[in-house]
Amino acid sequence: MANRAPTPGDSRVPADSIVFGYGPMLPLVAAGIGAWVLPEPWGVVAVRLAVIWGALILSFIGGVRRGFGFARAAASTAVELAAAVAYVTIAGLALLVPDAAVAVALLAAGYALAALLDRRAALRGDAPAHFARLRVPQLLLGCAGLAACWAWVMSG
Repeated sequence: MANRAPTPGDSRVPADSIVFGYGPMLPLVAAGIGAWVLPEPWGVVAVRLAVIWGALILSFIGGVRRGFGFARAAASTAVELAAAVAYVTIAGLALLVPDAAVAVALLAAGYALAALLDRRAALRGDAPAHFARLRVPQLLLGCAGLAACWAWVMSG
């Protein structure tokens, strides 16, 4: 049986979206665990790598939102454009701020925002339909890793 391409209204999460959705969250979880269990100075390294990786992924998520708008003109509304720009802006700010706790908090907020906005967009047809089921658990997993990093920074 051949795999069929998902239709715009198909809410089933494709296998590649599971792999490429949850897979990039695993380094954030690993960083959160690593910050707590690795000896110094590796905790600091884990948090810094989480900030870099988290920003790259949040920027990518912004690009996915914008790319969907290129494919479907109806998804290129001002709200959808603002969401894509907001994700990239938050990611960029996280890379620029010198305080690790602030950087991780920005990213966690960005991931939570993306979970909320991408789900709503999917329900309106302004993002792939399967985002309604995928984004919340996917991005909250990333938030959990970032929260562990933030808690480690704040404990020290």
